[in-house]
Amino acid sequence: MKLVQNIILFLSILLCIGLVYIAFFNVYQTDDYIYSWGAKKLGIIGNSIDFYINWGGRYFGYTINMFNPVSNDSENILPKIYPVFLFSIFIGVSALNFKQYFKNSIQDSLVKGFLLFFFYTIILVSLPEHYYWITGANIYFLPIILSGFLLFFYGKFQGTGRKRWFLLCAVLIAVLMGSNEILALILLGVLVVLNFQIKSKENRILLIIGCIGLLVSFLAPGNFKRLADSTDVFYIQWLKRIAILGANTIYIVFKVVLILPLFIKVFEKELQIIIEKISFKKALLIWAISFLPLLFTGYIMNTIGRQFENIIFFYFLTFSVVVMYKLEGIKKFWGISLIIIFLPKINVFSEKYSNFAINYNLNSIVGEILYTDLKTYDLEIEKRISAIKNSKNDSLILDKIKTVPKVLYFDEMSSVNEDKKYVNDQLQKYFDKKYIRTK
Repeated sequence: MKLVQNIILFLSILLCIGLVYIAFFNVYQTDDYIYSWGAKKLGIIGNSIDFYINWGGRYFGYTINMFNPVSNDSENILPKIYPVFLFSIFIGVSALNFKQYFKNSIQDSLVKGFLLFFFYTIILVSLPEHYYWITGANIYFLPIILSGFLLFFYGKFQGTGRKRWFLLCAVLIAVLMGSNEILALILLGVLVVLNFQIKSKENRILLIIGCIGLLVSFLAPGNFKRLADSTDVFYIQWLKRIAILGANTIYIVFKVVLILPLFIKVFEKELQIIIEKISFKKALLIWAISFLPLLFTGYIMNTIGRQFENIIFFYFLTFSVVVMYKLEGIKKFWGISLIIIFLPKINVFSEKYSNFAINYNLNSIVGEILYTDLKTYDLEIEKRISAIKNSKNDSLILDKIKTVPKVLYFDEMSSVNEDKKYVNDQLQKYFDKKYIRTK
């Protein structure tokens, strides 16, 4: 186990260095501009209310995005340091939990934090949208980090009984329920199971806070405005929902199972401690929480995307415990998993369903570092924004970005021959232009 752990630790450190290097060339993207524009126009509170009424119920996720400082950051500093900050906090809070729940030393806990970050990275569906797009990171990555703090605070409360830890848990639950819908459903499931397992006044209060937060988020007028009306008959709608639920579930199971032997081998000690403390039925029940958000995405007919990363991570961790009970021997296939994570992206379906491609991101990261001229990309974006900002014309036709990275998120504007896309619309609003297109 030590040999395998050292191999993955070495890869984890290289992975972190690579991700930090890529972050040096990160830039503001799409929605970063529209949040800043709305906040300047309506104020942070006013724009948050407008989003709640017209866009969705992520009352925390949308509000924190209103603080996007794109208008005051001409040097593009935040996009370059924010991902690195989040990487560091993820590793740090993971280390805190390993120390608290498994009694590891500080050094060993930090090592485990790096290892967990490695596995978290390779199971992501979309690296650019999850790590480097500030707006996306606030919606999907930051809540995962806050969930780590919630786990840590709850452990402190259970260990000491001090009210300050309970209050911190209550605040974080209220925050997380308004971060994104998928995490809200997972957290609700955890709180329900917790109330059945540990009956206490404090757990009931946390569940009530969670339920209120969930209702505030899900009943937002913006959610109903964004729901597309289907012209399909009743049974066709439900057949589509079942098909999408099945496709999403199969994808997640397939992607997780391929690397599970390696994860179990690396975290064998911790998984053994867990199965000694909880029953198989309890582990199965906790894992089953993963299917609550999957049912939701099937109902709204949403296929694999960046929002699924919260499901995959929770599914991955809880399923590893279940497998450890019944198929511990699977760890001997860790070498196959190690080979698989280095394979390039495998596209089984057409471009329309590219999100269902199997990709463990390591190949993409290495390719980005070795072959993409990231400095040129950074300069091209800087040149474009400068041209829009300094032009006195209301209508602009700009060059396309020629250097398009795979790992740094970028969605190009539509050309003069295409219908206006949301990217054009956002830049037009932010820079107060009537028409912006590419050649």
